[in-house]
Amino acid sequence: MKSLSAKNPLNRILNPRRQSLLIQFTSWYILNLLVIIFFISVVVMAGMCYFLIQNTDQELQAMEKKLVTLTEEAYPGEVQESLDEVLYPDHANYYVEIRASDESTIARSRGYDEMTEEEDEEEDEFQLNLPGSYLWNDDQGLFIQKMIPWQSSSDSGIIQVNVQLNQVAEFMTAMGQIILAAALLCLIIGSILIYKLTKRNLRPLFVITDAVSEMESSPDLTKRVPVPETPRELNELGVRFNDLLLQLEKQFEREKSFVSNASHELRTPLTAFKGHLNLIKRWGKKDPEILDQAIQALKEESDRMEKMMVQLLTIARNEHMETQMEKVDLTKVIKQTIQQFQSSTTMQIKGDLEEDLSVKGDEEQLRQIFVILLDNAIHYSDDKGEINVTLQKQGNSVELSVSDQGIGIPFEEQKKIFDRFYRVDKNRSRKTGGTGLGLSIAKELVDNHGGSIRVKSGPGEGSTFIVSLPCWK
Repeated sequence: MKSLSAKNPLNRILNPRRQSLLIQFTSWYILNLLVIIFFISVVVMAGMCYFLIQNTDQELQAMEKKLVTLTEEAYPGEVQESLDEVLYPDHANYYVEIRASDESTIARSRGYDEMTEEEDEEEDEFQLNLPGSYLWNDDQGLFIQKMIPWQSSSDSGIIQVNVQLNQVAEFMTAMGQIILAAALLCLIIGSILIYKLTKRNLRPLFVITDAVSEMESSPDLTKRVPVPETPRELNELGVRFNDLLLQLEKQFEREKSFVSNASHELRTPLTAFKGHLNLIKRWGKKDPEILDQAIQALKEESDRMEKMMVQLLTIARNEHMETQMEKVDLTKVIKQTIQQFQSSTTMQIKGDLEEDLSVKGDEEQLRQIFVILLDNAIHYSDDKGEINVTLQKQGNSVELSVSDQGIGIPFEEQKKIFDRFYRVDKNRSRKTGGTGLGLSIAKELVDNHGGSIRVKSGPGEGSTFIVSLPCWK
């Protein structure tokens, strides 16, 4: 039965983990958008303000030249008239006072008295911390102030110019309102677009999440998650996850097959035990020969069961044990193992070993590989047969081969001989005590050492097992 969250689309939409990821991404993008809009707004406002003040400053410089010329050329009684002609009507926002060296006023612009009266009220005015001389008046707004010295042939003094910047302030206020409205509009539209875009971009991830959630309620390992074409990262995630599922499926099938085969293999000797015990119970007391045969059979079955249990424990240990890599003199290990086997068999074991060949690996595991191959060659060869062992260097590898003159392996069976519990000739294997686990253990140990194992054989031609291991560097 599928879970409720898998059935109900509303639950999928309101999934807290999904919403958390979606909201986090959306919030992050919106925050970035807000910072960008704020930065652009500040830059635009600062640029406009700088441009307007620079324009006012240039206009003030031009006015400075006119006022200096006026004081130098006009007659004392005509200065006020000349000042009005310069200021009005185009420069009514200029408040000008021309003073002589004795601080007496020669001329003033219109409205200058009202402005100076308000300037005298100190609580209504303060100095702004801006480049140049700027004044703020609560009633008339922002002013830029400049003191201009003048000198004529008959007198000298100061021209005080205050330029009202209300138009600049009003323009900047209007620009600020426009930018704020545009920023809010962009933020709202951008947030909606970002949410939709983020949701669309995360949809493949949500699809993968839904597929994984459905797998939680189903033990079916054949299911796979959908692999999106884009983005590349999610495509790789889907591919890697499916590869992992495939490996888990294969591992599960191997374990299932292993348990099934192990149960079958253990059931066989137990059945034989039961049969021989019944035989002893029924006839053993009366016939000593039957008793001896049954006891011998029980011994053989118990030896075979013991061997199988040891190999099963070896498989379990190898799956959870890390291989300790160190320098191993493989030539020495092979020589010692040949001597041990030669003393316990009538078969001739010939060794053609290159001296001082070392590999990187675990000495006991490497010895076990060779023992398995040598034991396999002895069991599947005639008593008068011959076993040849060679060890030589091939490029960056050390190659070990074990050849026998036994029954050989059919070509169609050679790909299966490294599978657990697989035996080419089950009747012969039972007579020789084979369990079908030795070669699979050898292959696992070779794989642990980064090597390879292969076989060359044919029916009636004997078999040659070749193990290739990396050299010690």
